[in-house]
Amino acid sequence: MIDEQKFNRFYLQILLCCIFIIICDGYDMFMLGTILPSLMAEWRITAVEAGLFSSYALFGMMIGALVFGPLADKFGRKKVILICTVIFSVFTFTSGFADDPTSFGIQRFIAGLGLGGVMPNLIAIITEYSPEKLRSTLVAIMFSGHALGGVVASLGAMYLIPNFGWRAVVWLGALPLIFMPILYKLLPESIIYFMTKNKKSKLVSVLNQVKVDGQYTINDHCPSGATQK
Repeated sequence: MIDEQKFNRFYLQILLCCIFIIICDGYDMFMLGTILPSLMAEWRITAVEAGLFSSYALFGMMIGALVFGPLADKFGRKKVILICTVIFSVFTFTSGFADDPTSFGIQRFIAGLGLGGVMPNLIAIITEYSPEKLRSTLVAIMFSGHALGGVVASLGAMYLIPNFGWRAVVWLGALPLIFMPILYKLLPESIIYFMTKNKKSKLVSVLNQVKVDGQYTINDHCPSGATQK
């Protein structure tokens, strides 16, 4: 049924939520490069030492992807996406209060856990809901948000660093926290999660949003011999 649908308001809703989160993910990743010169000057560290900050975040992303991917199958992709978004937003924000490289590096690692955990689950949920003909296009559009986040980080740093210092660039990473209630309301849970957990009422609700004229009820079932995807 999902494969045969046309693009509608429900798909736009999912796409905008995922794009916003991945823009924030991209901002968080690329903003580090914009503040490294300031960190090197303030803490009197070498370029090699400054480069380790990127390694901390990347290492955290690797672990986050390995941990939060399987957890999403058990607890739901929506929950994991929002939790990961909170993790990288909070620890990016708090790293703006760091007074030394060690504290900053630890918080970059923890933020990396959220950054790594959110990416595969965003891809999974938009792939799961996308109609077959639009699947590649919607995933590509969503992924473009990551590069856009880098652009926002660069442009933001050009204004913020000269006027407010590098910490303002980092604090801006808390922006997703403001939109968490909206994301919680608009982003749907994984349809496969509803099926495996036998949450029929919630499954019916989301199916009726996917199909504009849908009139599914909890008493409906897959006909005998039909293929379930």
